[in-house]
Amino acid sequence: MNENRSHFTLYGKSPLLQLVVALLIAFILGGAIFLVLFLAGLPFSGIDFGAMSEDIFADIGDKDIMFFRYLLIVQSISFLLIPAIMVRRLLLPDIKSGLNDFNKPNFNEIAIVVLLAFCILPVNGIAGEINSAMKFPEWLSGLEEWMRSKEDEAADLIGLLLTSDSGGVLFLNLFIIAILPAISEELFFRGVLQRIFYGFFRSPHTAIWLTAILFSAIHLQFYGFVPRLILGLSFGYLYYWGRTLWLPLVAHFVNNATAVAGEYLQGSEPAEVVSEMADWTRYLFLPAPLIISVIILLYFRHKFEREKTENLKITEEADQAQF
Repeated sequence: MNENRSHFTLYGKSPLLQLVVALLIAFILGGAIFLVLFLAGLPFSGIDFGAMSEDIFADIGDKDIMFFRYLLIVQSISFLLIPAIMVRRLLLPDIKSGLNDFNKPNFNEIAIVVLLAFCILPVNGIAGEINSAMKFPEWLSGLEEWMRSKEDEAADLIGLLLTSDSGGVLFLNLFIIAILPAISEELFFRGVLQRIFYGFFRSPHTAIWLTAILFSAIHLQFYGFVPRLILGLSFGYLYYWGRTLWLPLVAHFVNNATAVAGEYLQGSEPAEVVSEMADWTRYLFLPAPLIISVIILLYFRHKFEREKTENLKITEEADQAQF
């Protein structure tokens, strides 16, 4: 009986076909869902897009900010979460196989992943400063100006979203910027794309690096590309060596939630104090979190290699027992 295989499936198909179908679902179906939800929410926004100036965030009101929050939710659900769930269902032989990606880690592993997320913060801070200081040659000045403008727009939007004087808005921002992106992005990038790229190249490192590059590029914040690349690599290796999506998901959530909570707690004035701190003093503290981050990742690598060796030994003993 082949009733379980009567529907369309990507299981066992070529990685190229899997990738094409995954991208088509993300862009076409995701775009259609986004358009429907965007139009459904438009009457409640009060924004006149036709009369909008180049500075789209000028004189923006609280109602408009709430609509932008709504759009971020819709974007994550439409382009990432729903496509990820659909593609994973097509990639895997059955529903039970999809649960293998969510093996429950023990408390100690979760704790050291939280520590890793905090250690990556100062590393990414320095990497971001170096990244943002990059200069293009004169003949690419137009591209550089466009990239700077997009970066400023993204910073303005995040600044507006994070502006909050109430606990309710804080928890809403945590959901929009930390919880939902952690779930949807890890499901799509690590749970779908990294899996497909591994099948295509048969190299975990190539799959992790390529997925991390796409993860960083998709945010369209060019002067934050390197920090997001570092995050993508960390999440990718946590998934591969840890054998569960819970580890990168937790790290992703902690990274984003720290930024949201930090903005809420410090407000606008303390940011000026931080900027007055001498650059060289911050570089002095960089080696410690960098070394801790590497040690944590190596711990998961060692655990992965040990379990692989043990499983191989069990398989060999089982084969020998048959003779």
